[in-house]
Amino acid sequence: MNRLPIKELPWLSATGPYSTIVISSRVRIARNLKAFKFDAKLTDKEAENLLALIADVLKTSTEGEYFDFSLLNPIEIQSLLESHLISPDFATSKKKRGLFLLKSGNCAIMINEEDHLRIQALVSGFDFEGSFEVANRIEELLDSQLELAFDETFGYLTSCPTNVGTGLRVSAFLHLPGLVLTKEIEKVLRGAMTIGLAVRGVFGEGSDIRGNLFQISNQITLGSSEAEIIETLKRPTEQIIQYELKARDSLSKHAPIELEDKIFRALAILKSARLLTSIEATNLLSAVRLGVEMGLIKDYSLALINRLMILLRPANLQLYLGRSLTPNDRDIERAKLFQRMLRDGG
Repeated sequence: MNRLPIKELPWLSATGPYSTIVISSRVRIARNLKAFKFDAKLTDKEAENLLALIADVLKTSTEGEYFDFSLLNPIEIQSLLESHLISPDFATSKKKRGLFLLKSGNCAIMINEEDHLRIQALVSGFDFEGSFEVANRIEELLDSQLELAFDETFGYLTSCPTNVGTGLRVSAFLHLPGLVLTKEIEKVLRGAMTIGLAVRGVFGEGSDIRGNLFQISNQITLGSSEAEIIETLKRPTEQIIQYELKARDSLSKHAPIELEDKIFRALAILKSARLLTSIEATNLLSAVRLGVEMGLIKDYSLALINRLMILLRPANLQLYLGRSLTPNDRDIERAKLFQRMLRDGG
């Protein structure tokens, strides 16, 4: 496998609506083939046949690259997870599985995850409709050549009952340092959970929340249309965006020196540290990102900050440098990487 084209992943471009707060919008569609048993009942041979069938359709019908997970090493698989192209369960699964990444880089299709198909589209900024359009186009392509498991009463059938219906999960990847610094974050996120939304870390369920980065998503797909599910998440996300903007405005008015000190102190550490853990780098980069978002730091683009956010992670760092590293060596090389990229601007 070649190194992942991290700089080319479109969701890192910081070009969409409200990209200073919403790093990306994601849509994930779960589908199963009618001709095959669901995942829990699939034999290894059936899983292999299913994988070959879907991979062949994708290879012959659309442009992209197919990754056979039996040929990938653990660092490469972890890199795909760190780049938000696969799920944690898919990364650790022992099943025969594969990934098809569209040439455009904005859609990844997991084959033999919890369902036969998980079609995941990521776009930059606050644009659920845009991400759905990408995923839906691939779903329609597959539906035209492979009969999907569908029931007239329940809709699309999935391994987990919470995905039955549309099989659609919509999520937003948010940077909310203003609400964290003003200590309003718990109230805002509690409100989101009250109306049935899930709030998680950047790697989904069970992951830690670091760098003031949050992921919110819908939990129920049955009984609602795709448009209704998107609207269910769109309205509260818009509210959270406005709360974050107000929090940043409050910090600028009532604690400008403290805010600037936090931002520029973080930048100074990133530009001069000799050792940087991934957790420390993530948290410091969040402060620098806030400075760029608010126009206090003008030397760096949000696209560069997004790229650093991905490159600082252990597997991506090793693939970027082209060699395996011990944890201590990673901390040394991560510090060097930040110094170089912040000095050269990319």
